[in-house]
Amino acid sequence: MFKKRSMQQEFLDSPDCDPGLAAESYRFMEKVNRFFGGARNVRRFIEKEAAGRKLSSPLRILDIGSGSCDIPVAISRWARGRGIPVKFTCLEIFDSAVKIACAKIAESGETSVELIQEDVFTHFPEQPYDYAVASMCFHHFEDEKILELMGRLRTFVKRGVLINDLHRSALTWLGAVPLTVFSHEGVKHDSRLSIRRGFKIRELRKLLMRLDDVAVSVKPAWLFRVSATVRFGKG
Repeated sequence: MFKKRSMQQEFLDSPDCDPGLAAESYRFMEKVNRFFGGARNVRRFIEKEAAGRKLSSPLRILDIGSGSCDIPVAISRWARGRGIPVKFTCLEIFDSAVKIACAKIAESGETSVELIQEDVFTHFPEQPYDYAVASMCFHHFEDEKILELMGRLRTFVKRGVLINDLHRSALTWLGAVPLTVFSHEGVKHDSRLSIRRGFKIRELRKLLMRLDDVAVSVKPAWLFRVSATVRFGKG
């Protein structure tokens, strides 16, 4: 079951996904991000990148496949409390996620989080970003699409990319079972399928090393996560 990445489609991948299921799914992901390492991994990345630097302007961060924007909102609030200026541009293509994210951003009052409904494969900003972050997003793409996306990102991301995703293993799958006992059947389906679409450490490293002129680091991260950084030669 876990030898190869599954390419089966998740319910959330469908543009006409039931709005009720979408809402349940994003609530579940927010819980996972908050308590099981999603936000923590991004926070540690931003903290490390900002350490020892005198920032005259905010770090411009592209957040890819933002869902409900729970991570950018949480990181923006955390960064402000530590005097780290950040500006998040969040990309999301699905109407259901955009509606939820708009409400979350408005409720939070975080003016440093901007949401754009756009496909990352067509996005091209007027100004470059310092970094790009993708949380539980890359597992939705086939390997060749990941390489295509990385090729696009390096044209408008100056320093590098954080891939914050799921570790594909039986242990991760078993860990997801009790978290979804009382969840919608669609959430159970997608959460377990997401793990089967996730990454092994060695395979993700091997894939990313196919890129030219990059420095790649791929490590296990807490909890049941893979954390990969790709630094571009010009960064």
